[in-house]
Amino acid sequence: MPDLAQLPSGQTVFVDTNIFTLHYRNKSATCTAFIGRIAQGEVTAFVNTQVLSDLLHKLMLVEAVAKGFIQRTRASDLKQCFQNNRGIAAQLRDYQTQFEDTVAIGLQVLRISTKILVDTKAERTSHALLTGDSLHLGTMNRHLPVINDIVTHDGDFRHIPGLTVWQPMDVIP
Repeated sequence: MPDLAQLPSGQTVFVDTNIFTLHYRNKSATCTAFIGRIAQGEVTAFVNTQVLSDLLHKLMLVEAVAKGFIQRTRASDLKQCFQNNRGIAAQLRDYQTQFEDTVAIGLQVLRISTKILVDTKAERTSHALLTGDSLHLGTMNRHLPVINDIVTHDGDFRHIPGLTVWQPMDVIP
């Protein structure tokens, strides 16, 4: 699997949610540098609406843990926390700023239509992918020209023929 730090300039890639969360959690200098390269126009980066939705969700959870409202980054824990004290939601603001900053770097957003939700059954069955990953591969496959490179810290794409998986090699556990 190629090292993300070696990604050539001018490359067009699809970016998985975990790259952004690794950046915001200060777990990978390579991810941070990569996001800077997107902002500078060195790399053309695509995401889909699933990535953006997941990112918003994960950033909210990370902030809730950081502020001590919950102990683990589990949605069920935050939901319970909100049910016990609705005012806590208003105290979570950083995640929204981080999300808006991410969108502003110049990401190209691929929409997920009902047709893609149905058609990506092909990716789910032929590559044994979970729904989210099949939507990523499906939007990449249906973009013209097809996007053959993905930046992710997820090993679930390694077995897919013709797909180059760029991964940060400096992730702090």
